[in-house]
Amino acid sequence: MNETVETNLKSNRGRWTVVAMFGFAALMVSLLFIYWELYTAPFRPLQYAIADAFPESSPRVIGGQHKSHKTEHPPTLRVVIYVPVQEFDPETETEKSETRALKLARLAFEHQDVSEYELIQFVLLQKIPESARRRWTVMKTVDEWKELL
Repeated sequence: MNETVETNLKSNRGRWTVVAMFGFAALMVSLLFIYWELYTAPFRPLQYAIADAFPESSPRVIGGQHKSHKTEHPPTLRVVIYVPVQEFDPETETEKSETRALKLARLAFEHQDVSEYELIQFVLLQKIPESARRRWTVMKTVDEWKELL
C-alpha cells in the first residue's frame, strides 16, 4: 500500500512541475508582449508611414535618451531604414541620402510628436550580399530640421 501512495505522489509532482513550466512560459511570453507593446506603440504611426512611403525599408523608430542617467545625452528620435541595393549607395551618393533624410524628416514631423526630443537622427543602411553594410548617418536638432523643411 505504501508503494502505491509513493507512486501517486511522484506522478503528481511531475504533473505539477509541467504545469508550472507551462505557466512560467506563458507568463514570460505575456511580459515580453507587454514590454514590446509599450516600447513600440508610440512610434508605430511613423513606422507605418515610412513603410508606406518607402517599401522594403524595414523602418525602426526609437526614441529616448541614451544612458538616461547621464545629462550629456539629449533625448533623440532615431530612425533607421534600409535602402535596397538597386536604389542608390547611401555612402557615396550623399545628395540622394540627404534627400531621403529630408523626406523622412517631413514624415517624422507629420506623424510623430517631436517636441519631446532635442535631436533627430536618420540612419540609412544598405545590405550588400557577402560584404559589409553601407551606412550613412545624419543628426541635427529639431530646429535645424524645421529650417530645412
